[in-house]
Amino acid sequence: MNSKYKKKTFEDAALVSHLTYQIGESNLLRKKSQPVDVTKIDSPEIKKVISKLKKTLREYKRLTGKGKGIAAVQIGIPSNIAIFFIGKKIETIINPEIIEKSQRLIEYPEICMSANPIIAMLKRPAWIKVKYLNEAGEEKIWDNEKDFIINRVLQHEIDHTNGIINIDLVPSDKLILDSDPKLFIKYRKKLKDAKN
Repeated sequence: MNSKYKKKTFEDAALVSHLTYQIGESNLLRKKSQPVDVTKIDSPEIKKVISKLKKTLREYKRLTGKGKGIAAVQIGIPSNIAIFFIGKKIETIINPEIIEKSQRLIEYPEICMSANPIIAMLKRPAWIKVKYLNEAGEEKIWDNEKDFIINRVLQHEIDHTNGIINIDLVPSDKLILDSDPKLFIKYRKKLKDAKN
């Protein structure tokens, strides 16, 4: 056990707890988000939601160095909108729909801003193909089998829009506290070794 890392984990969780709803704080987290009317994507209301999501994700990342994506429902807005980082760029997905997925499942530790600092050791498809609208209202397809992390983040955020939190998808013995600073490094190495 690394007590120094564990202490920092709880300090970080407390530092950002005001940014998103945590499990038990809002029943919206367990409800399916409402589809966004395509004709309203360019409206001030939707632009405001997307802006607030971006601000929240950037602040979370600034404070913790973590955070790859967030869904609107996590900030109390039950609209089918999520955002995620691709490098330093933020991509918006509206009304996402998984249209294809890998049969190969990969277990990987996954943490959620709304269940922080619990890690779910979760098996998910290695890749997915997603149809969505971007913030300009253009239909897009995510189809990148090689970017394991983004495929994972997309599945995680789409789950949020369906009222599912990652901790719901595993038995309790697959939930652990974020107390090992090398856990993600170990799993990334396993992934790399599996590819070779």
